[in-house]
Amino acid sequence: MATIMKTSREVRGVGVTVPRFDGPEKVTGRTQYVADLQLPGMLYARVLRSPYAHARIKRIDTSRARELPGVRAVLTAQDVPELKPGAKTRAHAMFAIDRAVFGGQPVAAVAADELSIADEALELIDVEYEPLPVAADPIQSMQPDAPRVPDQGTEADTSEAQAHSGIAVSGTETTTAGAPNVAQQGRLTRGDVAAEMARADLVVEKTYRVPMVHQGYLEPHSATADVDPHGRITIWSSTQGSFATRAEVADVLDQPEARIKVIPLECGGGFGGKIRALVEPIAVLLSRASGRPVQLVMTRREELQAGMPAPGVIIRLKTGVKQDGTPLALEAETIIEAGAFSGALLTMSAVFLSSVYLWPAFDVRGFEVLTNKPSVAAYRAPLAPQTHFAIDSQMDHIARKLGLDPAEYKLRFMQHGGDLMANGQPWAVNGAVDCMRLLSEHPVWRDREAWRASGGRDGHGLRGTGLAIGGWVPNIQPTSATVRLDSDGTVTVVTGSVDIAGTNMGLALIAAEAFGVDIERVRIVTGDTDTAPLAGLSAGSKTTYTMGASVRDAATDARRQTLDIAARELEVSADDLDISGDSVVVQGVPDRSIKLATIGKRSNTFASKIPPVLGSASNAFTVQAPAFAAELARIEIDPDTGEVTLHDFVVAQDVGKAINPLGIEGQMQGGAVQSLGFALTEGLMYDDQARLMNPSLLDYRKLTAADLPDIETHLVEVPSPEGPFGARGVGEPPIVPAPAAIANAIEDAAGIRLTELPLTPERIALAIAAKG
Repeated sequence: MATIMKTSREVRGVGVTVPRFDGPEKVTGRTQYVADLQLPGMLYARVLRSPYAHARIKRIDTSRARELPGVRAVLTAQDVPELKPGAKTRAHAMFAIDRAVFGGQPVAAVAADELSIADEALELIDVEYEPLPVAADPIQSMQPDAPRVPDQGTEADTSEAQAHSGIAVSGTETTTAGAPNVAQQGRLTRGDVAAEMARADLVVEKTYRVPMVHQGYLEPHSATADVDPHGRITIWSSTQGSFATRAEVADVLDQPEARIKVIPLECGGGFGGKIRALVEPIAVLLSRASGRPVQLVMTRREELQAGMPAPGVIIRLKTGVKQDGTPLALEAETIIEAGAFSGALLTMSAVFLSSVYLWPAFDVRGFEVLTNKPSVAAYRAPLAPQTHFAIDSQMDHIARKLGLDPAEYKLRFMQHGGDLMANGQPWAVNGAVDCMRLLSEHPVWRDREAWRASGGRDGHGLRGTGLAIGGWVPNIQPTSATVRLDSDGTVTVVTGSVDIAGTNMGLALIAAEAFGVDIERVRIVTGDTDTAPLAGLSAGSKTTYTMGASVRDAATDARRQTLDIAARELEVSADDLDISGDSVVVQGVPDRSIKLATIGKRSNTFASKIPPVLGSASNAFTVQAPAFAAELARIEIDPDTGEVTLHDFVVAQDVGKAINPLGIEGQMQGGAVQSLGFALTEGLMYDDQARLMNPSLLDYRKLTAADLPDIETHLVEVPSPEGPFGARGVGEPPIVPAPAAIANAIEDAAGIRLTELPLTPERIALAIAAKG
């Protein structure tokens, strides 16, 4: 169910509920993914990965694998002159050179006529390892006597952070040299924390823990590469950014970008996990070595073992408030487990801890710590679910200890547009308060006391209700687009932006609105890096906001050109014209018109004096548009087993202007499911040697439809002044609040405050038993 809270003017065209263009192809299996691609002479690749989290590679013997019939190429680090010690990113360490620094790091790769031959060849590669001491725990990894993780460079890689959020904290974030396994550290301060804490009537100290979590995209990392005899590289990729993939492959392989073409095929999910080029460089090298196209598709086990998950996070939080709940001071220490290479969003965590609720004094310290685990990447609002789990849980707990309504308490001290963030930037206009207020008036929240008192099934269960807020500040990135009028009257939009989660549908609606035609007349083309206008990543909830603006402006330009041509043909002023249906018409004189197809055809005929209609635009935003969601959960706990049954779940989200309401509802529901996975079941489990203990979906538990009730959605419209037609990003916020909402509901039901995710039945049952 979806409802829309109207706070902005209706816009013609934008906001129409229409099915996705690509829906029929996807549900009938006609959509082509990388694994569906077949090229003449194509080979199939497999990767041999280190079984150890940290080991010296003493010897690799590939002779037997090379002799196996059907094997066309075998590579190790010694076969790749581009590889150098001191790799600064995961992609630069595509093969372990002299030691592996995480379990699953590639050691060798094989290309063969068939996958079964490639698998057999891996068994024939003989590697002698010398296991080394392992840094498996981030706190232990910070100790002076901890095993050192990096033999790569010590410079922190911040490209991942830059891809997602432009929040900066000038002068406080530094790269640390000499501190054991600390790649970055930063600090945010304001006011006299000690003095304010001393005035507090209530001080709450808790430590919150969240494990590494995998993004769970359906299609694994996949790429097909072909290097022609002239050294020209073509890559078919499942990527969130064609131009970003081209740039990274060029950097890693020391090639000019002009010699690389990336063709984006359908991306079967990314959620931030397909920003980095994990498989593309290896596929290119195997193609170069074999002289044939090579396809490399990771297995599900490889994804869990050697993908790029969300970081593990530990947050030590101390807060002081007055008797009426007024916030006085906050102290926080955030330890972000980055795996074997740096690049986590240190700043974002600090800003959210200290800025979503307003603290007069705060001291937030952050550390990015390396361990012998896979390097981490973004996962839909990177670090926001972890951070909001801590701060919203803390605020909710404070309210309950003081006997206050948690919703009203949070509303009193939540940021509004114009309030200063911890870094000194003002919060832009946003709907956080609107979302929280809407759910605070929802029947599920209003009836929470009756629900708690109802006693559950047979009077045995414990029932509770929880409410939480969470948000994201999308980054901004330059974009460009073209819009042309074709000879059949179709309006064709060409972008270099990869379609993720239906973003092309939103761009089509924007183009239809700006040009003035029905959505059925609009076609979206995603070009490759040789043909498309420059575009940034489809990540960080910025595609509709940034690319949408370029599409709007290009469509407006094309409309102007179309009306100018029609004005000359009809001998009237362009100001007197409008577009209606398939024609340009004289306003008030509907029988005087010219069809769009006629204009398109005449611009493509010999000796025509009508130029083609081709609108173009580029944009570089300077203002970000924060977006928030509130989520409300009604649960029941079996006190004997700790099992949680979710009875109701409600999402209210500020969407700016609902460009594509049906698509937004899907984003909200999908994000909520992933957020509930964070809360209840998901987490990569490692032993003390950093070996992954749950490397399959049998053991890594993802929620299914059978686990969930219908998710109720409410679209709140607080327009962004800069966004196209008031739009703001919608992909990130719904994954943020559920961990805190569920933890809050558990305290409401059972009187226990859990601070470690996931909130498993075992943890709940033990806490209930301990409470007595």
